[in-house]
Amino acid sequence: MKPIRTFNILGETLEILVDGSMTGGTSTTMIQTTPSGGGPPPHCHTREDETFTVLDGDFEILSEGEWRKATVGEIFFAPRGSVHTFRNAGTTTGRIAIFISPAGIERFFADLAGLTPAADMPRILELFSEYGLSLHHP
Repeated sequence: MKPIRTFNILGETLEILVDGSMTGGTSTTMIQTTPSGGGPPPHCHTREDETFTVLDGDFEILSEGEWRKATVGEIFFAPRGSVHTFRNAGTTTGRIAIFISPAGIERFFADLAGLTPAADMPRILELFSEYGLSLHHP
């Protein structure tokens, strides 16, 4: 499926395949391309559940305070309220599919695109709060 929107955020590429306008607000599906060593910071959603499937590469998943390996085809579920993240533990670029329910997070990515921590950290933190997200230490 061809992406309907693509965002470049902090060195990661997010391709939105299905958004809330297509699902009546029930879900968003995207693919995140992550360089070696990359991945989002540990975070928590108050509104969304996320299901991840590793498509390419070797990833590690942080869930319930523990890191575990996740290879191609493995699925990981992060319910709302859980602190989680993933990182590309391989030596090449990896891809991970993410199913998010309900939809709406795509607006967060649109607002976040183009911002950099060095110049825009107050706005980034404001966006996290607006969208019901919080950052956590690993």
